Amino acid sequence: MNITITSYLAGFISGVSIAGFFIGKELYRFYVKDKVQKKQLHRLSKLNDNMKAKQKFQLESN
Repeated sequence: MNITITSYLAGFISGVSIAGFFIGKELYRFYVKDKVQKKQLHRLSKLNDNMKAKQKFQLESN
């Protein structure tokens, strides 16, 4: 009986560790993807602001 409980605990701990590893891996992948998308949106927003400023300047100069 003692070996059964020990085997159960060892299996349970290793299962939780493996599940935690894969969950952490997916969360990190999501974090990196989100970070890259935010950078892209920030760049596009800056570019859009620059284009609006140029158009406004061109309209004012005409």
